[in-house]
Amino acid sequence: MALLRKTAKEPPSPRDAKHLLEAQADLWRQRPGCRTRRLQIQYIAALLRWGVSEGLLPTHWAPPPDLASTIGQSRESKTITTPIGVEDILAMVQAIPDPRWRRAFQLTNAFGLRPEELQHLQPRQGRLWCTYEKVATRGRTKPRPLRLLPCDSWAAAWNLVETVEPALLPPMRAGFGSDSFSRYLLRRGHWQNLRRQYDAQGEKLVLYSCRHGYTHRAHVICVLPPKVVAAAPWGTASRPTWRSTAAGAGMTWWTTPSPRQSGDSPKQPKPE
Repeated sequence: MALLRKTAKEPPSPRDAKHLLEAQADLWRQRPGCRTRRLQIQYIAALLRWGVSEGLLPTHWAPPPDLASTIGQSRESKTITTPIGVEDILAMVQAIPDPRWRRAFQLTNAFGLRPEELQHLQPRQGRLWCTYEKVATRGRTKPRPLRLLPCDSWAAAWNLVETVEPALLPPMRAGFGSDSFSRYLLRRGHWQNLRRQYDAQGEKLVLYSCRHGYTHRAHVICVLPPKVVAAAPWGTASRPTWRSTAAGAGMTWWTTPSPRQSGDSPKQPKPE
């Protein structure tokens, strides 16, 4: 009798992909948008997608292309990471005693790398390539050539492309690049001081501030659009000229970089 009551109370089995994903999301109803809920739904959707493509499941088990509504939106406020300033980059380079970690820090800032990508660098015909493939719900990234920003003359002076060798970089376990790098920086006194300085200004300095700093300089100092940052073949003869942009109220920090955010003074265009 107890088994009969339990069976009667159990919800019906999912009939298609939509019901299966909703049932999984219901297990985390109190935490919409959380990482565990998102990953479980994405993994189930990927498995269903594979089963349908291989003919192992009928087509009504194909998951919807957009999982955002099923994953939900997190109620937790996102922490805003501050782009690291150029003067702080240069000071940290001087403060890192180990040449291997120093080189890793230089590469991360000069090319806006993810920490994990340090283990996937290859020189090809005078250029530096990243072969790391990040897997996401929309697919995976492709190997790409790395480029210094035309406004980062301080990074060009490091001659990183000519001197990169795996043996000159610190050993890191695959998949744990960010953890290893973060732990090393947290043991450096100057990094701790910088974190306190940023925190006192209501900002947050973390390892990914290096990657965000690259993007910030590209958009604000070099004034490059996102697609150009990702794909344009920059050369010394095709450097974009600096142009000012109009800023609305409260937006001056993004359009007028402070000395912390900019390394070189941008050249103003000649009046027409």
